[in-house]
Amino acid sequence: IKTTDTRNNAMRQSLLILLINAAALSLIWIASTFWTCQNSIDVSRYDAPMYFSGGSDDDDAEADLQMLPSSSRLGGFNNVRGGMGIDGNDDDGEDYDDDTVAQDVSSVNNNPSAADDDQGAYTYTNVDNEPPRVVDTITGSSFEPTFLQWHATPVEVPDNWTFKTPKFCSANATSVGGDENGKNKIIVHFHMQHNAGTSFYSAVKSFVPCATRCCYQTSKHCMVSYNEQTEADNIRNNYEKHGVQYVSYELMLPPRFSLPFVSEEARQGLYFTTIVRDPFKRFMTHLRRSKPNSSEMHLPKSPFWMELSGRQNLYSGDNLNVRWLAGARDAITSDHVNIAKCRLQLFDLVIADYLYDHAVKRVLCPMNGWKGKKHCDEKIANEHTSGGKSDPLTGADAHLVGAWVERLRPSFEVYDYARILSLKQLKERGVTDLPEVSEVPSYLATLSKYTGMKVTDHHLNMIQRVSLDNEHLFSPPVEFCEQMKNVWANNAPRVPEVYGIGTFKQSFG
Repeated sequence: IKTTDTRNNAMRQSLLILLINAAALSLIWIASTFWTCQNSIDVSRYDAPMYFSGGSDDDDAEADLQMLPSSSRLGGFNNVRGGMGIDGNDDDGEDYDDDTVAQDVSSVNNNPSAADDDQGAYTYTNVDNEPPRVVDTITGSSFEPTFLQWHATPVEVPDNWTFKTPKFCSANATSVGGDENGKNKIIVHFHMQHNAGTSFYSAVKSFVPCATRCCYQTSKHCMVSYNEQTEADNIRNNYEKHGVQYVSYELMLPPRFSLPFVSEEARQGLYFTTIVRDPFKRFMTHLRRSKPNSSEMHLPKSPFWMELSGRQNLYSGDNLNVRWLAGARDAITSDHVNIAKCRLQLFDLVIADYLYDHAVKRVLCPMNGWKGKKHCDEKIANEHTSGGKSDPLTGADAHLVGAWVERLRPSFEVYDYARILSLKQLKERGVTDLPEVSEVPSYLATLSKYTGMKVTDHHLNMIQRVSLDNEHLFSPPVEFCEQMKNVWANNAPRVPEVYGIGTFKQSFG
């Protein structure tokens, strides 16, 4: 009997040990699965979901969007004011530095390969070991996030690539740097098409010895190197030798290209500016140029349908501001919006369209000692008009207009952030006569105007208002911007593959 009891006890102990081992193995498996899922989520944030249709890497893109930090989401982050400082300016394209500019624009806009290329037809040139690269913790391999990829073949630079003098130059070069107030600094402007860059150029060229309406890569005015120090040295050299004190970049920036520059050494003697216009007013300018009337908006050749099908060119109506700031050639993601915002943070002066006069007359003119010539007088217009231009959307179907408003959500978000930065920078520079502006999101205000939607107190209680107090709600993630600054400040010295007027490449592909 004792022997039987001993055997039973031994069997019970063995069974208990087996159960404990099984439980331990189960816990290890569950923990391993959990961490695998966690790592998978961490990696996926580098390829954020797309904002609109047109191809997506993730079937659950909308659900993933809700998982992003609030600073990366679209909902409620868009705002507008009433009125606009330079609404009448459509950037007619006059006074470029090359008589063939009209042909250049035509070749960029109308090149068949630019219109007919499938998204998968592009070839990609890998960038030389530049951060950030993401490590997939499941496979152990590293890859470049899609928002940093730039589908382009290398640039072929001619042997006689040298500086060519722009028009409107007096050749009276002056020293770089200036005093503590910034006088004689070189103004480096980023001109997004139909964002009042022509008005700004017309004002500045009245005061500086030499200005480029659009800096030409082919004439070695700009875009000579991905490396920001090399690029900055070229700008300063052109000022010291040729008096070029205003340099305007008018092109889509590759995501890795540094503009504005990051390091203090590269920024020395330079003053970075850009103008950000209400994206829907920019879109209406685009429509006027494409010349569809309201009764033709629904036809297959309308910009809405052409661009919805993926047939975009460099000067598209579809979120041009975000695309040019972030280098987004295909579908736009929240990462592209964040790149655009990170760039805006680096400008010395972000000029919201309706604050144009205040920025020029209250900041730039006094800073540089410019006086008179109407651009630098004391008068600031209280009311701004559209310059007598008709509204191309008059009579258009409200559903179609609403679809375009929704499609421009990324640009509305960037515009509203630019409004906050512009107001903040002007106040920091002592401007006191700023107008009272609406805190309603631009997206919501535009819907209200064109679709008949009524904005009620309930809406205004639910949305994030556009104000300095809410800057943190509109700002991009700090960690993301630090990563981008690391990319921009550490590029290899090679010629950028860019598209636009005066570039070596004339069309996508």
